[in-house]
Amino acid sequence: MVWALALILGLYAEQWWILLLPFALGLALLVIYRMDWALYALATITPLSILIDDASLGFAIQIPTDPLMIMISSALIMRWILLKPPSSAVLWNPITVFLGLWMLWMTYIIPVSSQPIVSVKFILSNAWKIIPCYFGAIMLFRESGRAIRFWWLYLIPLTFVAVWSLWHHAEDGFTKEASYWASEPFVINHGIYGAMLGFMIPLVILHLIRPYAFFRLIWIRPILLALLIVLVIAVTMSYTRAAWASLIAALGFYLFLLLKIQFRWLMLLAILATTLIAINSGPLLMYLMRNKTDSQDRLDKHLESISNVRSDASNLERLNRWASGFRMLSERPWMGWGPGTYMLEYAPFQNPYEKTIISTNNADVGGIHSEYFGPLIESGIPGFLFFVGILLASLQRGMSLWYRLKDEDQQRDRLILLCAMLGLVTYYTHGFFNNYLDMDKTAFLFWSGLALITSMDARYTSET
Repeated sequence: MVWALALILGLYAEQWWILLLPFALGLALLVIYRMDWALYALATITPLSILIDDASLGFAIQIPTDPLMIMISSALIMRWILLKPPSSAVLWNPITVFLGLWMLWMTYIIPVSSQPIVSVKFILSNAWKIIPCYFGAIMLFRESGRAIRFWWLYLIPLTFVAVWSLWHHAEDGFTKEASYWASEPFVINHGIYGAMLGFMIPLVILHLIRPYAFFRLIWIRPILLALLIVLVIAVTMSYTRAAWASLIAALGFYLFLLLKIQFRWLMLLAILATTLIAINSGPLLMYLMRNKTDSQDRLDKHLESISNVRSDASNLERLNRWASGFRMLSERPWMGWGPGTYMLEYAPFQNPYEKTIISTNNADVGGIHSEYFGPLIESGIPGFLFFVGILLASLQRGMSLWYRLKDEDQQRDRLILLCAMLGLVTYYTHGFFNNYLDMDKTAFLFWSGLALITSMDARYTSET
């Protein structure tokens, strides 16, 4: 009845959006009466969402995830106000504390932003991703097994997207250029696609190694193996070098865990490595300048081009964006230029001799290409420290908990925790070269991974 009425009104008024009202009503009822199902629905539809970026609208929207995220966020806020806020164990968890400080700092600097309206939109967009994917997921993950169900509901449609992409990519001979559009309309950027695959591959590998910790089906291992093969082929043919590097980083992190290396030693190693690179930056740059291999269709040459800072346009453009960003930072080191403003402000800070064939002055081709430089330049040094604090807190709490879970009845939770940590490490690594937290598909994985660590940490800490 509702659908028929919407159809009649839509045809009469010649307004297609009226046909969506029954779906919106259904989602609203789902959010109100079954929040867990609404979150599962969000997991399922996120890999299949479509980005609508129409200049006439004045904004971009991801359908249907953005409307559903806004509905879930509104319902959760009302629940906190009228019924019960998140527990103190969640609110005072270091991850949540740094997250709150980061959001509060970005809100505080809106008045001094170079474009306040843009900053308000940026913060709201982040909020309606964080509330359902972090706080909503924490509520859902009170039973840790739900996290696996949550991520599998994301993985199944992602596998469809991978098969879709491979099919269309094959039609063009698996060329590098075709990898940029093969995953459309579901994923508009091969880097986002590679980050999604990179995050989920460790989960599938752990399921393959220990299938009976998650499933009771004796025939599940061949299916998991087939799934892993599809995902590995997909991430390989995505031509996303950052995704390849992120999987190597996840393997290295897993070896650290096996060696029982504590977080403080991991941080000390990172500081020493950074110091050595800074001290030897000159000779290192001269060495990298010897690499003349550009990114290309041959996978081995494409991999080799990762360190080409002499002629590879993609690498050189990153250096151009980063150099422009540091010039911006020198003018506003503490307050930054305002959340979400880098793309609109960096053009005048480019040096002509640093520009590449893909440089632009129109704010229409990518952002700063770094999940770390973005907060630094847009939110200043405090904003950068709060954002990095989220990542470091997740590693510290996750590693500490992983070492503590030794009992036999805790091994399933330990594996689920490992899935989250390895997935997050892939994104933390990917974040050195790209920034995709404004996209629903990667933000979902990032915030839900943090939610799993926070939820499990709060649960086991309260039990001790």
